[in-house]
Amino acid sequence: MSLNKRMAFPLAVVKEVKAIVDEYAPKGFIIGYRISPEELHGKNVGYDYTEALTLISEVIKYELDYIHLSLWAGYNSKPENSEKSYAKLFKEILDDKTKLLIVGGIFGEDTATDAIENYADLIAVARGTLIDPNFAKKVTEGKGDTILHKISPETVEYSHLTPGLLEAFSREDSLGLPPLPGGETIRHLHTGKYDI
Repeated sequence: MSLNKRMAFPLAVVKEVKAIVDEYAPKGFIIGYRISPEELHGKNVGYDYTEALTLISEVIKYELDYIHLSLWAGYNSKPENSEKSYAKLFKEILDDKTKLLIVGGIFGEDTATDAIENYADLIAVARGTLIDPNFAKKVTEGKGDTILHKISPETVEYSHLTPGLLEAFSREDSLGLPPLPGGETIRHLHTGKYDI
């Protein structure tokens, strides 16, 4: 299937969302588009970053507020055979109005600062916040040096993981999710209660 045909559905979704927001949402309503820059599964399944860049260059024509890159390999990860990070490649194609939001591999104030200063306009802290739910508060209060960087049996209660998240992240395979740093130390907490 040609790239143009594969882009038809996501572009139709963006067009419809934009139309609904324009008609019904209050002024200033924010619209974004989240994408993994590469989804490759075997030889002929998925897309590479060049195809994702082509799609996003069309998506931003609808005047979205942000593009959100999900970077499992880390906020500063690069495609194979590229000197530039995914974030820098996508930032280059965005207009001045569309912000770049990235997530992936941010576990402390130092990586948060590097990500926001060198890679994107905005950052999301996902697994880092699962480990330390006070991540943002600690940064804003000048206590970034006290952020927990990895999970451990001693910090599980502090992290307040839901039972389902504890089951997922205490599995060896993390149910296909990127693992939590320190996840190997909580394997013994896996009960199998939610295993299929």
